[in-house]
Amino acid sequence: MRGLRARPRQPCGDHTKGFKEAYAKFVEGGWPALSSDPEYGGQGLPLVLSQCFNEMLNSANQAWTMYPGLSHGVYAALHRHGSPEQKATYLPRLTSGEWTGTMCLTEAHCGTDLGLLRSKAEPQADGSYRISGEKIFISAGEHDLAANIIHLVLARLPDAPAGNKGISLFVVPKFLVNADGTLGARNTIHCTGWSTRWASTATPPVR
Repeated sequence: MRGLRARPRQPCGDHTKGFKEAYAKFVEGGWPALSSDPEYGGQGLPLVLSQCFNEMLNSANQAWTMYPGLSHGVYAALHRHGSPEQKATYLPRLTSGEWTGTMCLTEAHCGTDLGLLRSKAEPQADGSYRISGEKIFISAGEHDLAANIIHLVLARLPDAPAGNKGISLFVVPKFLVNADGTLGARNTIHCTGWSTRWASTATPPVR
């Protein structure tokens, strides 16, 4: 996937001082796993307990909390709808916080009408898909807090109908994952800029 234009004065991955260290402590303490499934390394505690903890995090630093918060959304989507292989590959590391996640939804011409999106997914011989297109407003879409970023990307298959009914969801990791779970080659998804006029400057959405 390709993004749009770059914002020269703020390179991708530039963070508020201390964010990376704070995230490392967060992961070290096992906090990402509070209400996650024990099958994937979670603690299995009630969701309400996790929500109470997240309320404290948001009160302390809402911008920082968006990073693990978006990861939980990816975890929840894969836990409910992912294939067994996807669950085994991604959920343990999303649970531990070793990897983070995002949602790549809208595009420059869409706004809130995702039925207009143009990103394409071309089936490949090995069962994977080649995704092409441009996405905007990807909060936590590029950073150095974690070893890998797992993007959930909306795109259309070649024979998809128009509108919302033709949209599919794809798992697009920043780094490809080898069969043994180690990180492989850099995927061809790239951050090419930061959106301007954003209230949370510590988590500006990327393109």
